[in-house]
Amino acid sequence: MLKKMAKGDWIVFYSPKTVYPDGEPLQAFTAIGQVSDDEPYQAEMFPDFHPWRRNVDFLDCAETPIRPLIEQLNFIEDKSRWGYKFRFGVFKIDDHDLEVLRSAMTGAAAKGLL
Repeated sequence: MLKKMAKGDWIVFYSPKTVYPDGEPLQAFTAIGQVSDDEPYQAEMFPDFHPWRRNVDFLDCAETPIRPLIEQLNFIEDKSRWGYKFRFGVFKIDDHDLEVLRSAMTGAAAKGLL
């Protein structure tokens, strides 16, 4: 999926738990940013582990629970089984959903002003 992303694309991170794999349930969007490079690259984490990466310009944002947003998000087709979509890892969302998430994570609602 990293190869399919282009410079300027947005990425939103959803975190089901506080710590993988055995943390407490979190069920929140935790980061949002825009891809800032042209190609994926490999980074060395350990001598035998070189994961692929993309550079992202992250926005300041607040951890945003998913439950209050479920009804507004088009990518969640079956609202009663909202977690199903996340089982597939990276997936594309439409502009409407991006705006809902960006607004919730960075706007007045995220800062407790609404």
